[in-house]
Amino acid sequence: MKGNNSDMGQDNTFPGNSSTGDDQPPVDPYSGAEHPGTSGFKPEDGVPDQSEPEDTVPVEKPDGKRPRRRSARDVMRRQWLIIGGIVLGVLVLIGVVIWILVGALANRPAADATPEPATSSSRGPLPADVEAKDYQLGDCFADFNSNATKSRVVECNTDHSAQLGAIYRYKAEDSFPGATALQTKGRDVCRTVMLNEASSKYVLLQQNVYPSSTSWGNGDRRVDCFIVVDSGNSLKESILQK
Repeated sequence: MKGNNSDMGQDNTFPGNSSTGDDQPPVDPYSGAEHPGTSGFKPEDGVPDQSEPEDTVPVEKPDGKRPRRRSARDVMRRQWLIIGGIVLGVLVLIGVVIWILVGALANRPAADATPEPATSSSRGPLPADVEAKDYQLGDCFADFNSNATKSRVVECNTDHSAQLGAIYRYKAEDSFPGATALQTKGRDVCRTVMLNEASSKYVLLQQNVYPSSTSWGNGDRRVDCFIVVDSGNSLKESILQK
């Protein structure tokens, strides 16, 4: 509500080699090294001796036990264990991320109320003297005075000095936020105003009108942003986008 109990703020800006021979180094039966395969003639019968490489026979360990060979099934089982571990880790990570997001959304404050859209409901015949509490979005005012309890609302295609560009309403149950918070809110509200191309022809200012502690106690919860011309009733058209 505007009037003698209201406050007003104003801003003036609008955006390794190998050897040969028969001598071979001894082989340690317990070293795990493999015996080389041999081929040649047996001296007693002259029949060629064909023997397979001994790498198919596991070397016995000192305790008499043969080392256990790893079967293809063991290898496959290990691969599946590794894959399963990776999948489990990814699922755990996804769960943590979801938990964090849910927590963040749950603690997010409710969205603030938005300014009213730049439309105005129909009035009776104009011009008319209208009380400040009844100003509507898009109203055009002749000889505008932000501190007056009433202003003359005129057709926007006639001479006027101001137009109401945005309205913000606090909730009825809200506590008085203080003058500084109201001033900041007024500037934020004015940033939402969308001007049309015709506005570029004028030197425009903004005026923020918001409740005083007294008018708040009387139920005033609105913050208004008026777009005003620098002097006189020199506006001859609406300067708001439709």
